[in-house]
Amino acid sequence: MIRGAPLDQNCKIDVRDGFDTPRMVVNGTASFLPYVPELLSRARKLWLSSGEWTQPVTLGRLPVINYMADADLYEAALRKADEVVQLVNRPAFNAPAAIQRTRRDQVAASLAGLPGVSIPRTIRTPAPDRATLAEAIAAASLTFPLLIRPAGAHGGAGMIKVDRREDLETAKVRFDDGPVYVTEFADFADADGLYRKARLVVVGEEIFLRHIIIGDSWLLHAERRAQNTQTEEEAALAAFAEQTCPAIRPAVMAVADALDLDYFGIDCSLRPDGAMLVFEANACMNVLHNSASSPNMWDAPIATILAALRGLLAEPARWRAQPPAAA
Repeated sequence: MIRGAPLDQNCKIDVRDGFDTPRMVVNGTASFLPYVPELLSRARKLWLSSGEWTQPVTLGRLPVINYMADADLYEAALRKADEVVQLVNRPAFNAPAAIQRTRRDQVAASLAGLPGVSIPRTIRTPAPDRATLAEAIAAASLTFPLLIRPAGAHGGAGMIKVDRREDLETAKVRFDDGPVYVTEFADFADADGLYRKARLVVVGEEIFLRHIIIGDSWLLHAERRAQNTQTEEEAALAAFAEQTCPAIRPAVMAVADALDLDYFGIDCSLRPDGAMLVFEANACMNVLHNSASSPNMWDAPIATILAALRGLLAEPARWRAQPPAAA
């Protein structure tokens, strides 16, 4: 089990009243370990820093589970993890080399042109000042409106929408705070004026619908669900396996093949013409946490996803990254 220190060296300590041991929460991971505690008890745990190798590491010939999921936060540690995978020459789950290719700009380039898939153009650029950012946008010929967000941020943290080129002069961008992503905004409002964002989860060759958030605004999160949309979401969850999934399976598996990941999520809008408008696709998504009190509509999909994940983790021969065949 490979875990690492993010480049920003930040983590949170989750402390609850009582005698339980505080829990360290590190951002940018695949977020499934709290739900598979049996894996932690069996795995040999290798932590990697964000610096250079400081001491030799004795490695066994064991399958490797990479828990780092954010290509920006773990840029240095992922390089070291990839070296580990090459040395042990065993199957690797969510191989570090594949995670390294999941920066937002790289995903946009990898998925562009896939049948049934639409994804807005994205660049990653330093932003020490407003002029440098404007030059990068112009050089890439990006079309406004644009979404600008710090690299390594999730959940809409630090993201702003800039509607016109002239608005860039007053946009509240966090300059000189590391690279930013700039993405062309795609309006995905449906005919009824509502926005719908689905979270698909890929586990090996299986595809699941974790949820679909329906709201009045393009910036959708769980707390922004519009009123009176529960019935529609319940119906979407119930119909997914037999109706929706077969129609979108070729496009989703094309994405899986392009990213070469074993376990990841796709946030997208399923368009009326059958196309999948992808907002992001990576292994750094909160899938198994259910903040609502049970019973609720998400209990069943979460349980099904967890069962599939447990099955996949137990069978390294099914993982995408396999050692080269012996000559």
